[in-house]
Amino acid sequence: MLGGCTLALPASGLATEWDFTPRVTVGVEATDNVRLAPRGQEDADLIGHARPGFTLRRDGARNDTRVDYQLNHRTHLSESSEDRTTHMLRARNQTEVIEDTLFVDVTASRREQATSLLDPVGIGGSTPRSNIEETSYYSVSPNLQNEFGGFARQDIRYTYDERHYHRSNRASSTGNRAEYTLDSGPMFDRVFWQLAGFYDRLKYEDGLEGEFSEISATLGYNIGRTLRVFGVVGEEFNDYETLRDENDGSFWEVGVGWTPTPVTSVEARYGERFFGKTRALSATHRSRRASYGVSYSEGITSTRDRRDFQFFDVSQLAELEGMTIEEVFDQYTFEELQLLFASALVTQEALIEGFYLTRSARANWRYDTGLSVFGVTAYQTRREAEFQIGEGLFEDDNRRTGVIAFWELTLGPRTTTELSSGVSRTEFLGSDREDDFFYFRASLNRQFAPDLRGSLSYRYQQRDSNSQLNEYRENSILALITKEF
Repeated sequence: MLGGCTLALPASGLATEWDFTPRVTVGVEATDNVRLAPRGQEDADLIGHARPGFTLRRDGARNDTRVDYQLNHRTHLSESSEDRTTHMLRARNQTEVIEDTLFVDVTASRREQATSLLDPVGIGGSTPRSNIEETSYYSVSPNLQNEFGGFARQDIRYTYDERHYHRSNRASSTGNRAEYTLDSGPMFDRVFWQLAGFYDRLKYEDGLEGEFSEISATLGYNIGRTLRVFGVVGEEFNDYETLRDENDGSFWEVGVGWTPTPVTSVEARYGERFFGKTRALSATHRSRRASYGVSYSEGITSTRDRRDFQFFDVSQLAELEGMTIEEVFDQYTFEELQLLFASALVTQEALIEGFYLTRSARANWRYDTGLSVFGVTAYQTRREAEFQIGEGLFEDDNRRTGVIAFWELTLGPRTTTELSSGVSRTEFLGSDREDDFFYFRASLNRQFAPDLRGSLSYRYQQRDSNSQLNEYRENSILALITKEF
């Protein structure tokens, strides 16, 4: 349980409770390769960590607020040039302006990420300062929902957002998106339908722009209670920089869905768009102890779409836990997520302006015995640039393939141990460069009191490359203690 204080404030004649939990984490880390330098150039160092932060929550009848903030400061005994202070923020407010009709969502986030996959990228915050930048994201999104009796349900949403970079030469950007859907209501029994459309405009500060819009119609039929089939036809109207002769046009898609039980769901799609055949698959299953998931998707996106603090491992955790990403952030604080994912890369993909054909496949498994939790995730992502921006190999075409595994064991009422390991390969397509990455992490975690906990962890990471200057190995021991107030 989190400590903290509760404030009761009057709001619209009702008591409104705010839960405020400040905290501070301090620690020390010893590493034998502080800059993740090639062999023979390693420098050992002792690092001091200070991470003050807080969680602010309010759960009201028509207004929910969640703010998580943490300042991360690292002080190096020898390599003072690696000293740095970064910020982590995740804030969200959801307000029901008109009951069951008009809603407004406001979000804000700030995080650090790798500048380039070509340079050293480490786990657990070990990426060198020269390859770290920060990005902030803000959005406001009003949403109108209403029903036409049992005939249909209408959903209209507009979203405005901004992304800004700090300590970086990357261009900031803005986004405007309007969405409309009209879904069939309960008066339709076996038949279901949808009319939908959206308009999305992305604009970068340096002049690059992209416009995407689409209208579509869906018609489907429920075959019994567990099986459904459907088809989609539509038209795309796009305007963005690409080497293709055509970047929009008509499209079609057919699909089948199977939901034999409330905890099992399978859906497969096949179709054709302006860039070729399209395929998608999603399958999930949960039992009392285990959960499984398989997914595949492909489409034209911008790396800017990887927004709002969605680490690879947060989405992985959400799938394994059967939660949405929003529910993950409701359940875990930043500090807790850092403990869960101290082995995660800063980001799986740098956020570079541009548009890409992306194909992603992933499979995961999780098993919970009560005292132990096991998990494995395998993934592959291939990204092909719609045009070559020529600023670096990784910013154009690459393929990443990897496996992550973890084991958490409960040793006692207040003590746990965690083991995690992963291996990945990054191929920079169109060049000879390949990077193989491996890491292993072991930690012992202890809850000394309801508001006091600590951890001791060991980390090993290694990158092998056919470019020897980009190889490195590192060992690290990190001790942390967290106090909540």
